[in-house]
Amino acid sequence: MGIITPQPLHPEAFTPFGDVIQAGLGEVSRVNDGRADRFDSGARLDRLLAETVPVAAVYRIDASTLPLRIGRLERHPLSSQLFIPMNAGRYLVVTVPSDIKGNPIPAEAAAFVATGSQAINYQPGVWHCPLVALDQPADFVMAMGKALDPAIDCQFFDLPAALTVGPLSNQVQ
Repeated sequence: MGIITPQPLHPEAFTPFGDVIQAGLGEVSRVNDGRADRFDSGARLDRLLAETVPVAAVYRIDASTLPLRIGRLERHPLSSQLFIPMNAGRYLVVTVPSDIKGNPIPAEAAAFVATGSQAINYQPGVWHCPLVALDQPADFVMAMGKALDPAIDCQFFDLPAALTVGPLSNQVQ
């Protein structure tokens, strides 16, 4: 398998996997007695079963460099998963589409570089690599519906051959 070159994170390119949430996207309305703009992105926080509970946590992610080898993917089949950067620079988002049986298709992996002003919301069941902070350690708020049964909350897939991501394209350097 070749090297995956990360591209800048654009909402249209990320649509098959979830939502990009940032100021300036979506419907805008003036709120808070006219002191703020609200941008409704259309992103949904989905919980597919009642046996999930809404949770929020902070992830503190060590900085990594590219190229990066990825040997394992994960997904959350019962809930979307939202990551909101708190103090991040750029970070790497790697997603992999599924075949008809729900298995990942590593040859079709996509890599994106997000900015610290972009949040992402994975749709339920989307295979992805854990987030990777690129420039500096970073904190993220994570929100999702956590399944009461840990066996179905998070599924893992060990890749038969590791994916290699990087170096950055000229568009994101």
